[in-house]
Amino acid sequence: VINVMENTQQFGYFARDVAMDLEVTTSTLRRWSIELEKNGYKFDRNEKDHRIYFERDFKAFRELKKLIGNSVPFLDAVQAVASMTVDNKNATKTPSVYQHEVRLSIRELQELVQGSVQKAIQQEKDNIIDEIQTKMNNVIEQRDRQITYEMRRSLEQKQLEHAANLEKENQLNWWQKIFRKKEL
Repeated sequence: VINVMENTQQFGYFARDVAMDLEVTTSTLRRWSIELEKNGYKFDRNEKDHRIYFERDFKAFRELKKLIGNSVPFLDAVQAVASMTVDNKNATKTPSVYQHEVRLSIRELQELVQGSVQKAIQQEKDNIIDEIQTKMNNVIEQRDRQITYEMRRSLEQKQLEHAANLEKENQLNWWQKIFRKKEL
């Protein structure tokens, strides 16, 4: 029998945590616990008489699950696990459900990973869109500069042509100016 006092240096787990770790239901874990107790295996209990599971119990349940998975009849597997000399001393300290450790089911982990992947994909899409937008803005700015340059050049050309026409007109004699005015 493991004395609760022996486990003061370590942390226990509740049935829900153990069931999640073993990937079984809590009712299956309860049934396994009851059968193990019938065969002499002792579990620690808290002040409300709830079973508290420690690392040695995890080991026993893993072994039971392995035996059942290898087609050993359930009662034979329970008797084998209960009769094993399971190390009654747990690790000096196991993670607690009260600490910052989080236990996730496979489904929860998949959802978490999928959410992270989708977030990363969305962030990459946003980065690509920003990069494309920046390139488009640069191209538009370059195009606008080219248009402005061409318009200035064209305007300067027209101004030069206009100045040349004015100069030419000033050189015409006054008779030509008179005839030219009549033509207009």
